[in-house]
Amino acid sequence: MLNSYAVRSLIQFLLTSIGILLIGSLPYLFFNMKSQLDVLKMVDQKQLTNTLFIYDTLVINFEEYLNHIIYTLNLLFNDHEIQYYERGREIPLFPEFLDAYVQSMLYLLASLLLALVLGMLLTILTMLLPKEKRAFPKGILFVLESLPDIFVIMITQLAIIWIYKTSGFLLFNIASGYNDRAILLPIVVLALLPALYIYNYLLVSFEDEEEQLYVELARGKGLRRSRILVVHIFRNSILTLFNHFKGIFLFGLANLVMLEIIFEVRGFMTFVINHGVLNPEIVTIALFMIFIPSFLFFTGIQWILERWFQVKGDLI
Repeated sequence: MLNSYAVRSLIQFLLTSIGILLIGSLPYLFFNMKSQLDVLKMVDQKQLTNTLFIYDTLVINFEEYLNHIIYTLNLLFNDHEIQYYERGREIPLFPEFLDAYVQSMLYLLASLLLALVLGMLLTILTMLLPKEKRAFPKGILFVLESLPDIFVIMITQLAIIWIYKTSGFLLFNIASGYNDRAILLPIVVLALLPALYIYNYLLVSFEDEEEQLYVELARGKGLRRSRILVVHIFRNSILTLFNHFKGIFLFGLANLVMLEIIFEVRGFMTFVINHGVLNPEIVTIALFMIFIPSFLFFTGIQWILERWFQVKGDLI
């Protein structure tokens, strides 16, 4: 079982890595990136002032595409310093890029941890209610899940501003400044919608498990309802939660882009947006920095769950 799982994981890793390399170099396949960068450097160095004569069209350039893939591989596996172009200068990518990565990942991981705690707590509190009284929290859940992500962020910021104007008390910083960073509010906002999704998935799983015979047996033995929920039902719902958690992780990662822009956080995602157009290799490096840790985490957890639950198949 271990050998087959290792082979399956290795194949998945290699195929995804190849896909990242192919995607990261796509601008060189469809555009004359080399000539565009040369013109941009001349403009930045004031060697060229009139660019009205310049135009570009879509092309299919396999040679430049393959050359850039090879160039990116050399950057990834050679030990020389990686640089990116910005306003006429070649600037070292690290440690600036790594600092932005660490900051953004701390936001993301802290928000997912908060979402997990909130989702589990809301699920248990709802399940402690009688069945006929669960319709109200389910209705609220449905309404909140329907709200757009940006609407939740903007309403939260406006609420903080309103509280500050009426009471003079600032709960959280609503944006990052020169010497001050918004920390708690971005984490809370980023955790809200993932918490609702976790709450929804767990609630469905808990209610399904509630109908199983082992729950009736546990009640017959006189076990408390809270113990049945926390120990028995929750343990059997872990697999369902994990099956959806990769999607929740990707959802949080997508919202991280919007969060950094709105809260003016100079993070990992905004760095890629600002510099990835002229330096496509940054996109490739960024994708690997996200993919490799998440792949190792989800693959390791999947292996543990397969041994625990004795199930097979691709859970993620």
